[in-house]
Amino acid sequence: MWGYVLGAATIFGLIVTLGTWLNGRMTRKIALQHFERIEQYFEKSDRRFEELLKEIRRSSEESNRRFEELRKELNKTFEETSKRFDELVKQHNELIRQHNEILKGLTTRR
Repeated sequence: MWGYVLGAATIFGLIVTLGTWLNGRMTRKIALQHFERIEQYFEKSDRRFEELLKEIRRSSEESNRRFEELRKELNKTFEETSKRFDELVKQHNELIRQHNEILKGLTTRR
């Protein structure tokens, strides 16, 4: 009878050992596949981030170029406006001078 018990325990032990060994191999295989997928995801993410950085740099350079063009246009417009304003000030001063002469002429005739 002990022979049957020991034989059954041995067979049970072999079955459990075989099951554990197979389970460990399957778990290792699944874990390796998972890590490979994660590595591929990170590589894809790195490539996408590099593309985004290139696009941001290109966009920034384009924005800087456009800003510089607008700054030049604004400076030109400001200079033109300043010249026109100076002309208007001269005209205004001339009108005030003429007005003062007319007032002076009117006050001396009385």
